[in-house]
Amino acid sequence: MEIIIAEKAGYCFGIENAMKMVRDTIESGQEKIYTLGPISHNTQETRRLADQGVVIIEDDDVKNLETGCIILRSHGVGKKIIEAINQKGLPIINATCPFVRAVQKKVESYDAAGYQIVIVGNKEHPEVIGANGWCQDKALIINDINQLENIESYDRICIVAQTTIIESRFNEICDAIRSRVNEVVIFNTICSATAERQAAAAKTAKEVEYMIVIGGYHSSNTQKLADICKSHCAKTCHIETIRDLDLAEVMKYQKIGITAGASTPDWIVKEVLEGMEEQNKIAEENVVVEVATEEQPTVVVEEVVETIEKDEYDDANFDFAAEIEESLKTIRRGAEIEGEVIHIAEDEVILNIGYKADGIIKKNDFTWRSDEVLSELVQLGDKVWCIVTDLNEGSGNVKLSKIKYDNRLVQKQLSDAFDNKTILEGTIKDISGNGLIVDIGFTDIYMPASQYHVRYVKDLNTLIGEKVKGIIIDYNPKRRRAILSQKIILEKDMKERREQVKEMKDKRFDELNVDDVVKGVVKTITNFGIFVDLDGIDGFVHRSDLTWEKINEPKDIVEKGQEIEAKVIAKNDEDKKIKLSVKALMDRPWDDFIAKYNVDDEVEVTITNILDFGAFAEVIPGVEGLIHVSEISYNRVESVASVLNTGDVLTVKIIGINPEKEKISLSKKATEEAPARPAPTPRSSNSSSNAGSGDRDRTSNYGGGDRNRRPQQSHNSNNNRNKTVYEETANVTLGDSFGNLFDGLFGDSEDDK
Repeated sequence: MEIIIAEKAGYCFGIENAMKMVRDTIESGQEKIYTLGPISHNTQETRRLADQGVVIIEDDDVKNLETGCIILRSHGVGKKIIEAINQKGLPIINATCPFVRAVQKKVESYDAAGYQIVIVGNKEHPEVIGANGWCQDKALIINDINQLENIESYDRICIVAQTTIIESRFNEICDAIRSRVNEVVIFNTICSATAERQAAAAKTAKEVEYMIVIGGYHSSNTQKLADICKSHCAKTCHIETIRDLDLAEVMKYQKIGITAGASTPDWIVKEVLEGMEEQNKIAEENVVVEVATEEQPTVVVEEVVETIEKDEYDDANFDFAAEIEESLKTIRRGAEIEGEVIHIAEDEVILNIGYKADGIIKKNDFTWRSDEVLSELVQLGDKVWCIVTDLNEGSGNVKLSKIKYDNRLVQKQLSDAFDNKTILEGTIKDISGNGLIVDIGFTDIYMPASQYHVRYVKDLNTLIGEKVKGIIIDYNPKRRRAILSQKIILEKDMKERREQVKEMKDKRFDELNVDDVVKGVVKTITNFGIFVDLDGIDGFVHRSDLTWEKINEPKDIVEKGQEIEAKVIAKNDEDKKIKLSVKALMDRPWDDFIAKYNVDDEVEVTITNILDFGAFAEVIPGVEGLIHVSEISYNRVESVASVLNTGDVLTVKIIGINPEKEKISLSKKATEEAPARPAPTPRSSNSSSNAGSGDRDRTSNYGGGDRNRRPQQSHNSNNNRNKTVYEETANVTLGDSFGNLFDGLFGDSEDDK
């Protein structure tokens, strides 16, 4: 019978960390220890802790406690529970799994930002209940795609996952929500260890005839492991302990696989393995006895004699001691050697290293962790690589160190990676100071926060579980220090992309010529124009080049993503900029106006703008004319805005066209009948007697005489003066109006000049 144990089986990082916190709390001498719910979903382990005085309580029990220490389970709890404990003044040991804590933080932050939280998972699971407590218990908890009937009623949604959910189910639900909602933010918060455990279990289930899944019946992640294994191996059973296993059924199969849930301790897995091996030995012995009883064969021992030619082997010259010595290895301190495990004790492992003495590895030279059991780390017959630290540890054995060999191997791998600029991939597993601890497979390595990304990350805890890749930028073998940087790779990628974009832009720029007609997609709209994507390079259309008509803003006539056609009107070789014009492909409205209209034509126009000196009016789309304030009415107009409004439609006459400056003069009053002129004022009867005495009269008028008296004029001169008043093109001066009225007023004469 062959037994295959799936990789990643047993305790995950979160459960292992929580159990360590419980052990440390017990060893600290704390009198009353409570766990808020089972520390893990394993009945046997919780019973063991109960025997050591650890009491399981529920959320409602907190209000009744006055003393003691409360350990938060690895599944986490809601925010209100923590606040209630703090109000009681009781010490808290937070054993929440870092992956679960990351889920809680995302739920809290996106709930505060106004998103509807969706948790993909089992609503009865304590992890999901705890996460929901970080958004006032308002989350939608979905475990099946058929639960999405009313999801369209939400505009913004943030999706997170129960860390132990099956990833294919999570992706299916996310895809369904994404197609129904305007804005969706998705965080795949499935624990990487869970995904790896599920993948390893599936791989093993495909290779075996019978699959055993070990873990609590109420454990969500173990149930999912069982479901996955059943999909690949029909003969799959889920057990909690060896007592639940039908050994007689198992023994029918030759190839058996084993995996364990994240909350299953190693000692339960070991118990199952030993039980199966014991049953297998009994079965083999029964087969031997049965065959010997029934067949009772005659055993014939054949003597095999090897013939050795005398030329090849000379007994007289054979030195047995020398030959044995020759066959043994020559070792030295610091050498790397491989040995076979021949004995395992509680605090040491003994190896056959092919030397005149065996090798011995003390526990502190085999593993860093004092709580690990050597018999669980290595088996008889295993091959182990070590470093020779002493040729005689005191009792004649060679002292070895596996830790030093592992360290040397790690340092060599780091050195090679540093020298070769190898890109290393890993997972962020913890936070240390202002940096990240990254598991790169063969060791953990430090990544400063500044080397994670080109952008600043405010909360490093949100990065736990994230996949990263980077290169070692600093390596000091003496101090065993290595610095990993992902930022340098991102910067390199960005630089390469920029160079590719520049090369593409340069190529596209050279392809375009002035007067080319091109098609592009509107990329950006501003108040001064639009930018158009021309297959790799941007072209700019100023708002004045969009249309011949007057517009308020470019967004009034174009939309982002709209395809437009334009003409290349300018190229800037230095800045690699392209200037486009849409209206260059349109007929000029001015040409249309000139072809259809002449001076003295009456047209219907629309007022587009009101100014102090007049109003602009649209004659045809794209062509405007000016109605000067003097052309609005025969009556004096104090304010243009008082008689005209934007949008008014009225009939005017074209009174002037300037083809060179493309200007049009319009008149509203020219379409109206001029008002009647007032009759001239009659002159007094004695005015004729004053004729010929102009100098005297003018002197008397301005020298204290009757100031109301006016110079006598003929009827014809009055008519001429009236005509002059209404002749708009006349350039009348004060001299023309008053003549030599002031001559001699100050005693001057022609002789004085």
